[in-house]
Amino acid sequence: MPVLPYCIVLRDSGISTPKTGVLNSGIHQMSEGNLRGLYSELLRSEISPRIFQQAALEFHKVVHAVFDETAVVPFRFPTWLTPAELSRHLQQESQRYTTFLNNHAKHTQMEVRLTSSTTSPTNAISGTAHLRARAAESWQLRNTAEELKNLLSSEVIEWRERDTSQGMRLYALIDRANVTSFRERLGKREHDTSLRWSGPWPATEFLEAPRRSEP
Repeated sequence: MPVLPYCIVLRDSGISTPKTGVLNSGIHQMSEGNLRGLYSELLRSEISPRIFQQAALEFHKVVHAVFDETAVVPFRFPTWLTPAELSRHLQQESQRYTTFLNNHAKHTQMEVRLTSSTTSPTNAISGTAHLRARAAESWQLRNTAEELKNLLSSEVIEWRERDTSQGMRLYALIDRANVTSFRERLGKREHDTSLRWSGPWPATEFLEAPRRSEP
């Protein structure tokens, strides 16, 4: 039967895992080396379009229940594997995941989304004016990002950032104990750009990318 994996934790992490997951299915465990994978046995057809959203919420509830106790490497929903594929994945990614889970055992990730408040230029303006507007918009976002980094420097261990079509996303790696102070500092600040934040989340932006196989 196919398996729906939730997340991966260290094998020796002393956590209490939820007993049931998506669609009230039982949660099973598979251990390989230093890692342990949590999963349910489900058929793809059981998650119909009608209940997809409900199933997704139940999936993330399981992941966050485990994440409340320890660092995790979460799977995307839905990921379908065979038991053999899950076992092979745990073996192949053993070193990378073990290093991540050990190094970030007490860390979490906060996400900040910056969206430019500049009105998009109309088609009637010249190309030069359009480029200038885009440059000003980019400068504004970068300036706000630097202000945020300075504001939150006492809470943040490391930053990662990604440009998006709407603006920019900042990912802050912080200690679990600093989530409240991070929120308080961010909540007191007003910015020229639209700002939204979320978290805490598993620190997946700080997971080392897999190495490419040699040709």
